[in-house]
Amino acid sequence: MSSSLHDSPLHDSPLRYSPLHDSPLHDSLQVQSCFSFGGDEDFLKNDIRVKPGLDGLGALGDAGWYAIRATLLANNFELPNTVTAFPGAVLNEAGVILSCGASLTWEDGRTATIYCSFLANLTMEITAIGTNGTLRVHDFIIPFQETQASFTTSTKAWFNELVTAWVNPPSEHTIKTELPQEACMVREFARLVGEIKNKGAKPDGFWPSISRKTQLVVDAVKESVDKNYEQISLSGR
Repeated sequence: MSSSLHDSPLHDSPLRYSPLHDSPLHDSLQVQSCFSFGGDEDFLKNDIRVKPGLDGLGALGDAGWYAIRATLLANNFELPNTVTAFPGAVLNEAGVILSCGASLTWEDGRTATIYCSFLANLTMEITAIGTNGTLRVHDFIIPFQETQASFTTSTKAWFNELVTAWVNPPSEHTIKTELPQEACMVREFARLVGEIKNKGAKPDGFWPSISRKTQLVVDAVKESVDKNYEQISLSGR
């Protein structure tokens, strides 16, 4: 997993707004996000992501970053009020997190859960649940196919009269891609540099802003793990 992908947009800049913010999903939003992959023996022993002096946040700083960023995207990049790690985080002998989960809460009642692991089967799922709709993406980091990505939505779903099937079941939507997301990331970076170099524009504050917010939540999860799974407040951070 390339760390550069932590800030890669799927297209030029779809992260600048939450696609859920003005949808039926936004009201009473609950998000579940997961990224896991099973590292082999060599990975778990020698990779820089399991070394405290190299990438000491382990699975949280790698896989967890994606799950947290996606959760913030679904919540219009609003920081949660509190972050609480779930009991049972797995650490290696050096104290680096190999697997953990956490809950996030917002003042208006929105909630989220994230899970990240180097010890579980390859999974990259996000589900957003609102009052009148549900969105699911099964490959939100690396698509199953490089040339397209799919997601499912369900709006005002219910049971049929005999409660033997669904009314308004989920429907799948597929987006074709002209370029892989890595190429889009480089193109967007070049555009930002070009705006500064050729037009005298000021540096775009969007990307450092959402990176900082993501890192604040990552650090809060780590703090909660270190403090025996205490609830951590992000107020004023």
